[in-house]
Amino acid sequence: MGETIRSVQAVLMRGGTSKGLFLHARDLPPAGAERDDLILRLMGSLDPMQIDGLGGTFSSTSKVVVVEPVDEDSVRYWFGQVGIDRAVVEWSGNCGNLTSAVGAFAVDEGLVPAGGPQRRLVLHNANTGVDVEVELRIDGGRAATTGDLAVAGVPGTGSPVVTRYLEPGGGVLGALLPTGAARDTLVVDGIPVELSVVDATHPYVFVAAVAVGLAPDDARTPEQLNADSALLERVEAVRGAAAVRVGVASSARATAEESPIVPRIVLVHTDDEAQLRVTAFSMGRVHRAVPMTAALCIGAAAQLAGCCSSRPASSPPSRRTSCGSASPRRCSGSATSSCCSGRRPGSRAPPRPPATTRASAGSPRAWRSARPSDRSSRVS
Repeated sequence: MGETIRSVQAVLMRGGTSKGLFLHARDLPPAGAERDDLILRLMGSLDPMQIDGLGGTFSSTSKVVVVEPVDEDSVRYWFGQVGIDRAVVEWSGNCGNLTSAVGAFAVDEGLVPAGGPQRRLVLHNANTGVDVEVELRIDGGRAATTGDLAVAGVPGTGSPVVTRYLEPGGGVLGALLPTGAARDTLVVDGIPVELSVVDATHPYVFVAAVAVGLAPDDARTPEQLNADSALLERVEAVRGAAAVRVGVASSARATAEESPIVPRIVLVHTDDEAQLRVTAFSMGRVHRAVPMTAALCIGAAAQLAGCCSSRPASSPPSRRTSCGSASPRRCSGSATSSCCSGRRPGSRAPPRPPATTRASAGSPRAWRSARPSDRSSRVS
């Protein structure tokens, strides 16, 4: 007898510069191997083209969000980074871009009342334990998708969505500075490397680009950098050393399997035009934009004296840090941080949310019967 094919209600949505499959928790098996297997099949993973699923072949488009209602003003969500050519769904971190689409999904799918014309919700990120306030516009009982907000890296304009991360320090690793220091020196392949690990919205490793062999005038595109296997290996070796240091991997070589997204890594370049110029990596590849969690973490880290991403000593103190990508097509944005407190005993919530972002909402496309592939391409 043939395998029974189940139908799963799903919505393919863009948030910021990412795109992912949004699912109802009620429609899925409990968290674990069966749920992961279903998601891998829905996305068409174990194929670089993801031709038999809804994945988009890049780390920024191979993502999933699982949502459930909490009350009329809040929902709980889980973010999963879905492997493209590997059978892995990583649930240990968060995605700032897709977080900006969770509120729209909740309204459009009837998980919370639409209200309007401006709706504020609280999103409970189950991966990190961090709560996020979101504000979005409502039009005709649904989340608005048209507007004049432009986001670098996304064609056209869309409706603005504001997210505020409440107490984001230490959400994954338990402290804003997981190693206990703003800067550490780790030996990587016999060479001392200075780096910083900061956990604000998501853990990131910050290291000077020259430390992995990138010259200040290197103008290669993300595609060209991704073709440099030696560079990717050096970057992953640094990330692996940091992962061992913070206790999420047993060895640097095992990091890709044991902890593919915690921590992520950002290379910091010297630049006369921007206060900071960065190259971000995700799942072992150069990211084509600055991830939203990276922008927020950079904004927090830039305020920390001694951190590898902090502003030069000659720069005046500022609560706004401009950030440009390292690709020839500059992707400028800003990250604002008003508090960098970790979850320390006795700490109190700041009077204002510590990190705020603005993204645009894309037009969702709904698949009312998005189905896993047949037995011939089943992931085991």
